[in-house]
Order: sequence, then C-alpha cells, then structure tokens
Amino acid sequence: MQPPDLPADPIGTEAQPHCYLCGSEGQLLHRNRVDYLFGAPGEWHFKRCVNADCGLVWLDPRPTPDEIGKAYRQYYTHDETNAARPSRAVRLLRAVLHGGSVRLLGLQSERKRYKRIYLDDVPTGRLLEVGCGNGKRLARLRALGWSVTGQEIDPLAAAYVRREKGIDVHLGPLETMPETEQYDVVILSHVIEHVHDPVALLSHCHRLLRTGGVLMMLTPNAESLGHRTFGGGWRGLEPPRHLHLFTCRTLSLLLQKAGFAQPRCRTTVVGAYGIGESSVPGDPAVRQLPARSIQDVWRGFWFQWLARWALLFDKNSGEECVAIAQK
Repeated sequence: MQPPDLPADPIGTEAQPHCYLCGSEGQLLHRNRVDYLFGAPGEWHFKRCVNADCGLVWLDPRPTPDEIGKAYRQYYTHDETNAARPSRAVRLLRAVLHGGSVRLLGLQSERKRYKRIYLDDVPTGRLLEVGCGNGKRLARLRALGWSVTGQEIDPLAAAYVRREKGIDVHLGPLETMPETEQYDVVILSHVIEHVHDPVALLSHCHRLLRTGGVLMMLTPNAESLGHRTFGGGWRGLEPPRHLHLFTCRTLSLLLQKAGFAQPRCRTTVVGAYGIGESSVPGDPAVRQLPARSIQDVWRGFWFQWLARWALLFDKNSGEECVAIAQK
C-alpha cells in the first residue's frame, strides 16, 4: 500500500547489490518502505553489509543520479512552510513537553552546541555549508560572526536562500567550485546520506579546506535506539532520498578514504524528540506528511527520555552521528 496522492511519474533506479565501502554482500534489512514524509513514488528496500567490521546500510535499488530529483519535488528545502501546520493545542503541548524534557535531562548546553554545529571552540572565519537547504543554519551562523557561503544542486532551494536570507549560494555540484575558494570550516548537516558517491564529495570538501581547516558532519545513526525501536518506520530511513546510512565506524572509514586523518565521531540524542514524534510505529504506508498530533508529541516526549538514558549505557545509541575531521 502506498500513501495517497503519490506522483504518477516513477523514479528510475539502478541496482546496488554490494557495499559501497567494502564491497561485501548486503543482507535485506527493510522491505517495501514508502516515502510517508514527502510522497515520492515507489517502494524501497534497504540492505545492511554482512561484514562485521563495516555494517553500512544502503538503498537497493536506488534512484539514478538523473532521476533522484523526482524524490525532492515536495521536499522541505524549497521553503519553510510546506508542511501541514499542527493545531495550536498541539504546538503548546509540544513547547511545554519538549522544553521541559531538554531542561530536566540536562540537554540545554548540548542543544546550543548542536545549533552551532559544534563550532564553539573554532575561531570564526570563512564557512561553507554543503547542501545548505533553506539557509536557516547559515543565517544563524552568520549572526554569530561567520562569513558564510552555501552550495546547492537544487535550484529552488538556492533561489530561496538568496531571496529570503540574502546569502550567496553556489548553484551546482561541489566539484564545480574553484580550488581558489578556500574555507576555514566546511559543514555537512544531513547531506552525506543523500549522496551517490560520498567519498568523492568528501574529497572535494578536503580540497576546499585550508590546511588545518575543519570538516563537521551530522548524519542519522544507523545503529541508533530509534532505528532499533521503530524499525522500518524510523524517521532516519527516509527513502528514497537517503541512499546510505552510517555509523561512527563507517563514517570514520569514509573520511579516511577521502583523505582525512584521525577523524573523531560520537553520537547525540539532542534531536531525539523530533525523531520520536516523526517516526511511525508499525507500517508507515498509511501516512504522508501529516500535521503533528497529540499522540505524536507524547511519543516524542517519552522517546527523548528513553534515548537520553540509553546513551548513558551505550554511547553509540544516539540518533545522530557527529563527525569532525581536520585537514
């Protein structure tokens, strides 16, 4: 069963039977997943690498590079208002529960660092965001003193950032940015999972960094508590846009292949509330881009608490990986 009102235009695919990182076979992990968030057509399958030293998760088959744009026609980066708006009662309840859980669980400092992409100890300078989306993050970092530039392959998103945020955006693949452009920091927030060739992308990031420059990356954690709890309804899967899903182990392998020495990685639960409320227990095929309900808000609340306590016993159980590497 697919969500209602899916676009009729199917997405062309290509087989991806082997692990991108190590070449091993993949074992079926999730079958017949649908895009309950933004209504892209198709049913999608995820595999996990059988190599115990790897464990990469990937989409097979996946959209081809020429067809992947069809998966983004209703994507949130085109503006900040295309999602259904929850009721006033739901918004009020969420504000109380989310704000209360952040304070009671001692996540205020972590949340502040997360919003700043963990750059608190890095001197301000030139910053490039790869896949800048709707520009909200760049605007926040500009207000903190950074000289910011965005990069996007989506012309609608790039136009929105230029028009609404007044931020310079390079439209086109990262490899088309000249090497004369050198940055102190390059950030990728929830980008690497969308990319067909992650090593190539990170190699271009390495090229654009000054010597001593910092790469900061956030991405969903494939071995998170949320993935284990919600299974095929976990928000982090997001087929067919998420082509690869990583862990700290696979991110370190990836960064080393791209030329970064001694990358560091940890996981965080600061976004667990949103993951909990936007994940779908059971079969997600019955929902598509819903407004938040009271049930969703309560689910986010209990999951935030569960995730926070789980992290105390399993440092790799957080919902997102935070990776940092230096050139």
